[in-house]
Amino acid sequence: MALSVTDHAFVSQAFLQRLPSATTWGLWAVAVGAHHGRPKGKTVRLNNGNHLEAMTTWAEAHRLQLLADLQSAFGPLPATQPNSNLAALWLLAGLITVADWIGSNETWFSPSEGLPLEAARSQALETLRDIGWPGGKLRQTSFAAAFGTGGTAFKPNKVQEAVVSASLQPGVIVVEGPMGCGKTEAALFAAQQLIAAGHQQGIYFALPTQVTSNRIHRRIERFLRNTLADGAPLRLAHGNAWLEADFIQNLKPSFSRWEEKDQDHPDDHVREARSWFASAKQALLAPYGVGTIDQALQAVVAVKHFFVRRFALAGKVVILDEIHSYDIYTGTLITALIRELVNLRCTVIILSATLTAERRRELLSAAGIEETATPSDYPLITSGTPGNSAPPAVAPEWPDRQPIALRPAVIPEVEVVEELVRRAEAGQHVLWIRNTVIEAQDSFRAVAEAGREYTVRVGLLHSRFPFHRRAELEDDWLELLGKNRPANGPGSILIATQVVEQSVDIDLDFIVSDLAPTDMLLQRVGRLWRHEQPHRQTTAPEFWVRLPDLPATDDTRALTKALGRSARVYAPYVLLRTMEVWRAKTELRLPADIRPLLEATYAEPTANEPEVWRELHTQLETAKRQLAANAEAATRVLGNPMLDDKEEILTRRKGAPTKSVVLLRSLTTGAHGTVLAVALDGTRAEISEHEWRRASAKFLHQWTVRAPRWMVPANAPRPLWLAFHGPSGATVAAVCDDGRCAFGEEVSAMTYDPRLGIFTERPTKMTPQQWKDDDDEFDS
Repeated sequence: MALSVTDHAFVSQAFLQRLPSATTWGLWAVAVGAHHGRPKGKTVRLNNGNHLEAMTTWAEAHRLQLLADLQSAFGPLPATQPNSNLAALWLLAGLITVADWIGSNETWFSPSEGLPLEAARSQALETLRDIGWPGGKLRQTSFAAAFGTGGTAFKPNKVQEAVVSASLQPGVIVVEGPMGCGKTEAALFAAQQLIAAGHQQGIYFALPTQVTSNRIHRRIERFLRNTLADGAPLRLAHGNAWLEADFIQNLKPSFSRWEEKDQDHPDDHVREARSWFASAKQALLAPYGVGTIDQALQAVVAVKHFFVRRFALAGKVVILDEIHSYDIYTGTLITALIRELVNLRCTVIILSATLTAERRRELLSAAGIEETATPSDYPLITSGTPGNSAPPAVAPEWPDRQPIALRPAVIPEVEVVEELVRRAEAGQHVLWIRNTVIEAQDSFRAVAEAGREYTVRVGLLHSRFPFHRRAELEDDWLELLGKNRPANGPGSILIATQVVEQSVDIDLDFIVSDLAPTDMLLQRVGRLWRHEQPHRQTTAPEFWVRLPDLPATDDTRALTKALGRSARVYAPYVLLRTMEVWRAKTELRLPADIRPLLEATYAEPTANEPEVWRELHTQLETAKRQLAANAEAATRVLGNPMLDDKEEILTRRKGAPTKSVVLLRSLTTGAHGTVLAVALDGTRAEISEHEWRRASAKFLHQWTVRAPRWMVPANAPRPLWLAFHGPSGATVAAVCDDGRCAFGEEVSAMTYDPRLGIFTERPTKMTPQQWKDDDDEFDS
């Protein structure tokens, strides 16, 4: 006779909490009940409502015997409740979950043949070595030894020296320095000192976008090869590293019976376990990982397995790169993340070129560090230990770069195209940054239609390409425009979105940008004359900012509409303030102008601002309070329902929804539950709907694109083989000869072009609903 209750996580928590001694420690049982991803609540009971069981006496006797066996192996139950911040509780939940996943891998642990205790311990150690744990201690080296290549000397600059001096003990370090000053190397060397001294173990390097994390892992890999002390296997897990992993995953459910009321399906448990060792999330569990900030932020929001992320980050040096002043929603979550990382005994290193003094104070306060002064110096290194006042900040010397000629003006598109082409034909490498994908695609067409595509090199970068094609384009253009770019040869024109504005080491001769908040404009300026080049086909750096032609109006809707698509991505009031601060400038001096520009942009409104601006400011403040409240609510992990564990769930402000689409040339049904998929480049893969294969998952990932949901038909197919191997909720489309995408029998308006990415043809005059559907969000 089977037990009526099939949710063994629930049963485990309920059993522990009804033990007589549980009154002094029972909250710890929440960690046991949560190990399938969702906490069951602070207290749960069997034989109450839906959770009824038969054979209660028999079951209880066996549970008590199992508890006794576990105590003999692992020691007694806790004596007290967890601390009020619950950091240790969620750390335990993460440990139990990861241990359950590893123990469920039949490659290492047979379900039919148990092992004696000592043999099981030996097998566990061997398994951890296979995974890449433990190991990864770093040795002390000089700065030059940590970053030098091929005998090339690498001497630390003043900013880097100041950061290293601040890393003598664990805590929080805030590094404010200009673009290109070597903040990445400074943070890594500081982490090396802390790990080598035994204060921390491992590094997670969190970046704002996928392109930045995919590029920077190469620099970190070189650093680790120079500094690893114990010969541990190097498993740097960046966003797509799981595609190359070589260990086998043979997971089976640890429980087979399931009822709908249980929520946690056995197959879901297996898929989620696999996803942690075969996806971008591996970057968190690996001793040394590079990934997006979203993966770390999901440690503090109500998504499934948030506590696994906390377990993965505990005790590490966590480096948060490109932290700015603009984004209130994500900024609120970053503040919560810093608070939790300190509870997990992490050292947090915050890197930024564009923090206001107020935002720096908020970040330090989240770690329990009081800033007793408000220095206005720049660059600036501020550090401290939780619970104490920050010592005086250090302001290292940094010389101003060559002045940058600035042209903030209403500039027609035709003039921009002509200027880009003129400069590129003269051998310059030039960049036009648009705020939305649609505008970037339109600008690429304008340059191509000018008949210049075959006289100079022209390219387009944004997020709406399949991963395989996007990687090709990124590698190609970042190589062409990198530090060691060719001195001679034809010029080039790159049109891109925000994907190139942060943590991307490219060097341009001339840049045109849409109007964006000051933080973002300064990041974009950081791509201009970034390195010393012996031969440039221009005499001075120049940066154009295209300003909107604003009407004289007191209507907020009319003013917002005049700001164009940029007002869908950035707050209209911040755009107006940025325009006001920049419009009179003809020259930019960096880093001297960085702090004054930021503080002027984000200062309190002045009395002489137009009334319509004040209305937009009021709207912004209302939206900020709501966003901050939403973000704060998302961090209440014990009282909220757990959302599915997906990239960017709850970590970015809610914008236009997207859907993963696998683009293929054709699909043919095969034998025994398989399909033959042909990719856009002609490669083929046989994919099973019964057995998970890494090669199949890799193949599908390479041809996946994140599309606006409105482009995808509501009835788009979701075949079983794709659900088994692909991203959650993904669909599949066949690309016809004319580029149109067919979802099953329906040929949609979505079109794919290898130069443009995915797009749809839009009517000349759009209805209000079409305009809303055509929304275009910040591109990453």
